[in-house]
Amino acid sequence: MKKMTLSIIIITLFYFNSTLAQENKLQLKSTSLGIGLSGLSSDNTGISDTSTAGFTVNLDLSVNLNKNIFSLYLNKDFKFNLYDGREHYNQLNATYGREFELNDWLKLEGHLGLGYFNYSVKNSSTDFNTNRESTIGFPLRVKLIFYTKKNFGIGINPNLNLNSLVNTYSVNIVFQHNF
Repeated sequence: MKKMTLSIIIITLFYFNSTLAQENKLQLKSTSLGIGLSGLSSDNTGISDTSTAGFTVNLDLSVNLNKNIFSLYLNKDFKFNLYDGREHYNQLNATYGREFELNDWLKLEGHLGLGYFNYSVKNSSTDFNTNRESTIGFPLRVKLIFYTKKNFGIGINPNLNLNSLVNTYSVNIVFQHNF
């Protein structure tokens, strides 16, 4: 179901890009892949320990509308907590952002948005039962991109998600392709 939803969104974005780009308003901007480290900034649920750290992967697809950036952002995290067992979270966010050109090869993007946050913990003390909860999240993102070519850049991407379950943060190395 998730793959089908993502496919529908991508097809819709390509359709809007081809029909509205003729008016120079909506254009497919970029896609990026980030790999990095993540952690928890608070324990709101009582089902996690704040000493966890983990590995994260994120993807985003962005479109430009005039000077505004609209992005669909997916983040998947894997953690291992020695006290509670295996835990992870998933995020699917829609964000609004702006790009600031620092010079020809260095650009800064800032994003904020709204999304779906899903958190689960497999607890070893309860025969590996999995606790799952979902809520609305408020993502904040920054991307500092160094462009090695006109359409390709490498950078750093700190992320924060504020929500009612477990606030999360991550820092990623990001690879971005501009269209």
